[in-house]
Amino acid sequence: MKILKRILIVLGIIIAIPLIAALFVKKEYTVERDITIHKPKKEVFDYVKYLKNQNNYSKWAMIDPDMEKTYRGTDGTEGFVSAWNSSKEDVGSGEQEIKKITEGERIDFELRFFKPFESVSPAYMTTEAISENETKVTWGFEGHMNYPMNLMMVFMDFEKIIGDDLQTGLNNLKEILESRKTIAAGSREFLFDYFKQTADNLAESVAGLSEAQLQFKPAKDKWSVSQCLEHIVTTESMLFNMALKNLEGPANPEEKGEVKFTDEGLIAAITDRSQKAEAPAELQGKGKYTDPETALRDLTTGRKAVLEYIGNVSVEDLRDHVIEFPFGKVDGYQSLLFVAAHSARHTLQIEEVKAAPGFPDN
Repeated sequence: MKILKRILIVLGIIIAIPLIAALFVKKEYTVERDITIHKPKKEVFDYVKYLKNQNNYSKWAMIDPDMEKTYRGTDGTEGFVSAWNSSKEDVGSGEQEIKKITEGERIDFELRFFKPFESVSPAYMTTEAISENETKVTWGFEGHMNYPMNLMMVFMDFEKIIGDDLQTGLNNLKEILESRKTIAAGSREFLFDYFKQTADNLAESVAGLSEAQLQFKPAKDKWSVSQCLEHIVTTESMLFNMALKNLEGPANPEEKGEVKFTDEGLIAAITDRSQKAEAPAELQGKGKYTDPETALRDLTTGRKAVLEYIGNVSVEDLRDHVIEFPFGKVDGYQSLLFVAAHSARHTLQIEEVKAAPGFPDN
C-alpha cells in the first residue's frame, strides 16, 4: 500500500507541475506583420476592405481549395460575414466579420472559430501612405489560449507560426496589387469601375432570393427588397436623363468653385444611410419584381446608355459643366457618380431588410 501511495503521489506531482506552470504562462498574444506596396493608399485600401479578396491572398484561405464558403451581407461594409467549413481538421469551420471600417485607414475584423476548437479573436488591417504611390499595410492578429491549454505556448511559437502566415498573405497581396493597372481617381476608368462595382454588389446582395424574400417588408412603412430594386432601376434612368439634359447645355466652368463636394465626399454622402429622405411617389417601387434576375437585367439594360455616354465624353467636358442639385452644386462627372452611388445606397438598404427580424429563411 505504501508503494501504491507513493506512486499516486508521484503521479499527482507530475500532473500538477504543468498545471501550476500554466498559471504563469501568458494567455494572450499579438502578432503584427507589415509590407510596403507600390500603389496609392486609396487603391490599396479599396482592395483590402473587401473580405472576399482575402481568398486571393490569405494563406489560410488557400489551405483547402475545396472548403465550403458562404457569405452574409454586402462585402466592404460593416457587418459583412465570410464563413468557411472544411473537412480538414487544421482548417475546421468558422467565420470572419467586418466589425468596423475607418475609411482609408483601418478595417477591424472578428474571427470566430467553431471547429476544431471554439475561440474568438480580433484582427485588423491598416494602411498608411508612405508617399503618393507607396503604402504600408499592417496585418495584425490577437489570440487567446485558455488555461491550461496556454501551456502549449511554451512549446510552440504561435507568434512566429501565425506571423509567417500573415507575411505570406501580405507578400501575395503585394504581388497582386503591384501587377494591377492603377485606376486613377477622377478618370473615365474610375467611373466605369464604380458602375461595375455597384452592379456587382447589388447582384451579390440579391442573388438567390425567393419571391417571399423579395416581397418581405420589415414594417408597413418600410420597403421590401423588390421595391428597392424597382426604385434603383427607375431612379437611375431619371437621374441620368436629368444629368444629360444639363451636360448637353453650355459649359459653365466659371462655377467650378461653387462645387460643394469632392468625388469621394459625394459618394460618402449619398451612401450614408443615417440620413434618410422620402422618394417622390412616382419613384417609390410597387414591388413588381418577383425574381432578382429580371431586376438585374433591367438595370443592365438601363445602364447601357449611361456607359455608352461615359465612353464617348471627355472628363474635361464633364468637369466644365456645373449642375445645381437639391443638396448643392456638382460637376458633370459627379452627376454620373451620383447615379451609381444611388444604387450603392439602396444596396445597403436591401441588406437592412435582409437583416430585419422575420425575414424569410427561403
